[in-house]
Amino acid sequence: MTNDLNDPSDEALSAPLKAALADARSIRRDAETGMADFDAQQSALEHHPNRAAYMHGGMLAERGFGTEQILPVLGFHSLDWSDALTRLEASTPVDGADLLDRLLIVCTSDPMLEVSGERVLHDLGLLKRGRVDPFWLKRPKLGLGQAAKAFGLTAAHIDGHRGLYVLAQPTLRRLLERAAVGQADQRFGAVLLTAIGSGGEPLAAIGAAAYYRDAEARYRADCDRFADHQRRHPGRRWRLKPALSRQGHLAITTARQKDIAVPAERMRGHAADWLANQNANLRFNGGDEA
Repeated sequence: MTNDLNDPSDEALSAPLKAALADARSIRRDAETGMADFDAQQSALEHHPNRAAYMHGGMLAERGFGTEQILPVLGFHSLDWSDALTRLEASTPVDGADLLDRLLIVCTSDPMLEVSGERVLHDLGLLKRGRVDPFWLKRPKLGLGQAAKAFGLTAAHIDGHRGLYVLAQPTLRRLLERAAVGQADQRFGAVLLTAIGSGGEPLAAIGAAAYYRDAEARYRADCDRFADHQRRHPGRRWRLKPALSRQGHLAITTARQKDIAVPAERMRGHAADWLANQNANLRFNGGDEA
């Protein structure tokens, strides 16, 4: 009698492996299909009620604005546009900083802007029991974007909005001056909306380029932190942990762009190795900027 445990056939060994491999491939295909469906659903939504607030607030959050600046940002946008611009011009940030850094300085240093911002929320009926909505404090991007939302800025204005803060101060003043002519509402937020519209595609292109530089700077800083982490932890226990969701998203994006199979790596270290071998993130390492 043949003992299957001691003398297994090739088929007995290979069949379970083939089945496991088929299951893995099926799971991967389902994941790719799910991501494609999710992308399509997100595109179809177009305008979530808070989309504009998150986008414009995200622009500020990525430059160091936090919950403490939610009210001051609202207050700043309620200033007369000339007064607001004068305050930006009078601030003295570090070398190489653009006007977003100046805006952060102004919003951090003037406590009266917080009072003005609270009044704006009161007038709009957006205070919760006399205070800032607690959900905004948990999601600072949403809170910071309320100023843009209050003055009518949409998701379509985001590149132009960023572009305004890249302009040289004299250029920005001329643009706001022209936008303010004949406009009943002279507040900074209202004139800002008109200025973005008049700036058109050239201003949006300036803003899009600034967004790319901002994102690349964050990516390079993240790479440096990761390299430093590896140096400080020679045991590298992190490599045995499950792969991060952002590694998975980047792997799928990279595989699609290079038309290769999505990796099946489950461990964080293996995923990091695969991404490094594929020169990811392609956006900042020879890939398209878009």
